[in-house]
Amino acid sequence: LSNEELIDPTTITGQDLVHKKPRKFPKGVLVRMVVSDKMNKTINVAMDRYRIVPKYRKRRKYTRKFMARNKKEAAKCGDMVVMIVLSQN
Repeated sequence: LSNEELIDPTTITGQDLVHKKPRKFPKGVLVRMVVSDKMNKTINVAMDRYRIVPKYRKRRKYTRKFMARNKKEAAKCGDMVVMIVLSQN
């Protein structure tokens, strides 16, 4: 294959089997919604996830809230924000 063909991944046979698709956001980055901005320089961000209850075969919504720093107080309630996870405890 020529250099031009190597640059274009569609010309390489089996490329979709070998390589994974790139992530939309890097690992450790969360895009979530602001729930509360009542504190000074801090916001509450909600993360929703759904799990299936095995007994009833129904989806149940679980919400977890995180506190994030908002130094410039630019984020308001209802905004979507990008959070970078620095440490996981």
